[in-house]
This record gives sequence, C-alpha cells and structure tokens, in this order.
Amino acid sequence: MKQSPATVLLWVARVAWVALALVPNALDHTSAVFVGAAWAVWALGVLAVVWQSPLSLTAIRTLAPLGAGGLAVALIFHDNPTDSDIAWSLSGVALAVAVMVSVFLPYYAAVHIQASAYGAEKRFPLRVPVPLVAPMIVAWATTVGLLTGSLFALAASVWWLGALLAAATLGVSRIVLERMHRFSRRWLVVVPAGVVVHDHLLLAETFMAKATNVASVTITGAPGDALDLTAVARGAVIVVQLRDTEDVTLSPYLAKLLGVADVVHTRAYAVAPTLAAQALAALTRPPAAT
Repeated sequence: MKQSPATVLLWVARVAWVALALVPNALDHTSAVFVGAAWAVWALGVLAVVWQSPLSLTAIRTLAPLGAGGLAVALIFHDNPTDSDIAWSLSGVALAVAVMVSVFLPYYAAVHIQASAYGAEKRFPLRVPVPLVAPMIVAWATTVGLLTGSLFALAASVWWLGALLAAATLGVSRIVLERMHRFSRRWLVVVPAGVVVHDHLLLAETFMAKATNVASVTITGAPGDALDLTAVARGAVIVVQLRDTEDVTLSPYLAKLLGVADVVHTRAYAVAPTLAAQALAALTRPPAAT
C-alpha cells in the first residue's frame, strides 16, 4: 500500500531522530556539559516529532538545525578521530540532516497544522515571506550563539559568565521562539462556511470570506491586482475573487510593506499556501450532498 508523502516524512523524522541516540558521535568525547545539553535537545526533539501540533512544528524546526550543526562542529573539532569515529559521526550528521530536510517540507508542516484543526476545517500552511527569511535565520543563530557561549563557559567552570550567558539565552530565546512560532500558525483554512486567512503575522485580525461571497478561485504566479497577502512570497499564489467588497485589517508590517492603510477594502486577495494545488482543489471542490 502506497503511503502519502506526509506519512513518509513523519516517520523519516521520527526514526532518524530517535536513531541519533543509538549512534556514537563526536559529542561523546566532549565535556559533560555538552553531553547533557545534547541529551536535552534530543529528548525535546523526540517529543516534537511524536506530538503533532503547530507548537511541536516550531520546536522541531528549531532543534533539527541545532542538532545537525552541533554534530558537524563536534566532528570538525574532534581531536585525533579514528576512521570508526569519523564514520559513526558522519552517520549521525546524516540522520540529523534527514530530519532537518523532512521537517521543513510542506507536507510535514501540513500534518502538524491540521492536527489542531476543528471539525471540517482543512488547513494549508502559508509560505514564509521572502523578506523575513534572513531575519529568522539571524535571530536563530544569535540564540544558538548565546547558548553555545554559555555551555563553553560552564564547561570551563567560569560560573559567573555561564550564568550570565544562560540568563541572556533564556531571555532572547523566549522572544525569538514566540516570533518564530507565528510562522507555524499561518494558514489558509477551507470550511463549509467559507475561506479563512489565519495569519497574525500579516493580518491584525483573522479574515473570513463567506462561501456565498466567493466568486472564483484561481492559481497564478503573481497577485496581479488582488490585495497581496503574501508579503512577497515566492511560488504559486491563490487568488480569491469576491462578489462584494470586504474589509481586510492588515498588520502594521504588511500595511507599511504595501504602502496602504491598515484597513483595505478589496474584492480580491492573494495568498501563498505551500501546497497550492491541494488548496485550490479544496477551494473548488463542490459541497457535499446532504
């Protein structure tokens, strides 16, 4: 029986992440501080790949690059590794990379987002706006840098510096993770009553167009004259044409980006779901017979 792409990705991520605990790696030759931190990251990752929700999606997308990067750096700085050490460490890096690739694919995100849906909701994750990719990476790297610095300080028994950097890590990570979690809570929702854009990053209020007010839905390469709710996202976009004008309340960020007022009156809007073809199929599917 052929498995869906989402099921395959879920199990690739789960098996590969759990297998990391069974593979010897260069971190085993570091201080107890780094070993303890590695086990903590692994345990949190196990919870994230097993539990399906937007929160666990944010968690594993934060932890997977940390795991892959940490194993690779540990291998690079491993003193006098044997051929066996290198082979096992490369295997661990490969497993972590497999997890990292899997969790950033659209089908994987769709499963986690759909897990918290209500009733007849069908949710489709929205693509990350291009202008926000670099700030996300910088914020993540800054947090990881502070965490790494605190671990080095603690490993060297410089307790005051370790405590200071650990406190900074907690403070910064709370802000960064809250911001990053917004990207896991952006979705286009298809319900019997209509179409919903749930995106607190680009909208100040969730926007819903009733099914009776939807004139047409098309897939295209650019928003055209429609209100651009993609914030410059690459790839195919879904354009929803309305029969009557609706008010859309934008976030300050999107209003500034588009150069418009916070509230826009529109008869068409464009969104960028990662699974555009599947979203179009759900939007244009005839209602079930009663």
